[in-house]
Amino acid sequence: MLTTHAVTKKLQPYISFFYEILWEQKDYKNNIHETVLPSGKGFMVFQYKGRFRGSINNEERFVPKFYTIGQQTKNYILFSDSETTALIGVAFKPTGLYHFFGMDISKFTNNPKDSQIILGADLKDFEGLYKNENDSIKKIKMVEQLLVEQLDNKRFVPNFIDIAIDIMDQSLGCYRITEIVKKLNVSERYFQKKFKEITGISPSVYNRIVRFNNLFSQYNIEDKNNHQTLLALFNYYDLAHFSKDFKKYCGESPKQFHLDKFKFIKEAFVNNPIFIKN
Repeated sequence: MLTTHAVTKKLQPYISFFYEILWEQKDYKNNIHETVLPSGKGFMVFQYKGRFRGSINNEERFVPKFYTIGQQTKNYILFSDSETTALIGVAFKPTGLYHFFGMDISKFTNNPKDSQIILGADLKDFEGLYKNENDSIKKIKMVEQLLVEQLDNKRFVPNFIDIAIDIMDQSLGCYRITEIVKKLNVSERYFQKKFKEITGISPSVYNRIVRFNNLFSQYNIEDKNNHQTLLALFNYYDLAHFSKDFKKYCGESPKQFHLDKFKFIKEAFVNNPIFIKN
């Protein structure tokens, strides 16, 4: 089960939404096992029932109880042998972690880190209260308050990378980087450098993620006519070009992929594609 929750106005420049995930082992043939696509966002996660483990590039990663992760460039796996696994998450906008915490975001790309690195002693004070609260809505409010207090009197000041991301999102990832640089009237080298510094990934990688997720939200595996139309609309040269991205992000080729096997992808990237909205 995935539910999303609105963000208070003060946090809206940085955060797209809060969310709650509740997965139960009884809903799976074996243990909990979900694939997640790259989303173009960073996340701060507060687990409260069971514990996840994670895998990126077939390499298992330690996932702290409270962790922060930046952009993900390939699909990754979340799995658990707990009977119930539940968490409250914060979906940061592409530049949100940078603007909020002013840190080197590239260190968090594909790399979950203990949120205590960022939140320090405030997280220790928060942890006991969070553990003792049973109502998930109140837990979300606690997370929200924790972040509002971190924000203090900081003001959000957008920069040209934020403008570039707006262009990419509005074009559904179909604008070329050279066109965006021209619109912004900056050198491409400087643009590439600043984009990676602020988001943790290159502009071309972000653009491809946006394009793929927008196409995937409309993609009908069974409808061959749908394929050709969408490939043309989203500027894929041919089916081979698209299949390469599909396998990179979904872990399987379009022919091998069966959406019903992927509960979370179906819920969050197709039925209600929450990650294509900033």
